[in-house]
This record gives sequence, C-alpha cells and structure tokens, in this order.
Amino acid sequence: MEISSCRTLGVPSRATTLCSVLLCLLSQSCFAAHWQAIGRPKDSSLGYAYVDLDSLRPEGIYRVAMFLTIYPRATVNANSIKLDRIAQETGFDCSGRTFALISTVGYLGGKEAGSSSNNGVDWKDHLRTVPQDVFSQRALDLVCNSPLPTHHNAASPDESPGTVHLTIPTPG
Repeated sequence: MEISSCRTLGVPSRATTLCSVLLCLLSQSCFAAHWQAIGRPKDSSLGYAYVDLDSLRPEGIYRVAMFLTIYPRATVNANSIKLDRIAQETGFDCSGRTFALISTVGYLGGKEAGSSSNNGVDWKDHLRTVPQDVFSQRALDLVCNSPLPTHHNAASPDESPGTVHLTIPTPG
C-alpha cells in the first residue's frame, strides 16, 4: 500500500504522515534500498546478512538475488583477503529448494578487496539443497516468495553493496 492509498481511503491529510509511518512499519520494503534483514548466518562469524529485494530477478525457472553480509569489524577470509563485507549473487530453484552461488565480491572500506565467480561454469549444474536451519530457510522464503520488482533502476552509490550503511544488531 502506498501513501496515496491513505488519501484514497479517506484519511485526512494531517493523518497521512501517520498512515505512511504505520504502512512503512508493516511493509517489508521499507529498508534502505530494499535491503531486507535475514539474520546471522549459521557459521560462527558475527556477520549479519541481508538480501536486496530489488535485485530479485527470474532466470528461467530459477530466481537470482544479491545477498550482503556485513561484519562488525574487518576479518580475513580463507583466501587471506581482509574484508568487512561480502556480496554474493545466488541462484535458487524454489520448487526444488536448492541453491548455488554465482559470484562473490569482498569489500573493505567501501572498495572491492577481492572476488570470485563461476569462471564460465553454469551455476545451475551445481545446485545444493538449502539447509534446514532457520537462517537458510528464511533466505529461501524471502527470495522465492517476495514479489519480483517491477523496475530495475541502478542502485545509487550509497545503496551499493560496498557502501550501503545497514545496522548490525548486537548478539544477544
């Protein structure tokens, strides 16, 4: 529902602001640049993961989405690359409940620190079953059940995976 819907429903203009705030609180798409919080991955990192609902796109029978994991401080990955966040393009077969990583980009201080891709290998040939943990099932649910965006505008620099500012909840 949009703010204009409040007016259509006969809400007085002074109440339009309140209506829009309430709708925003009830809507999944009120996060900055449509980054929807997923939670902490099941690994032991303190990272916090998000999915960009504006990045959802169909690819045949599959859906592809951009995920972003932000760490509270810079960390060194398995390839000895220091980074403070990673963006991962991931493909899903929603009906088969499987997924495959398409590409990964690591960032440090807003600049690309390293990347990997499938190097010409078709990701659809490497699908794995989505784990049964809460985090993975939430990610699958968001990607497979969220409506596809009707527009594909390029993200502004403030909204891009390397620089977007998102809150990392403290563990507890």
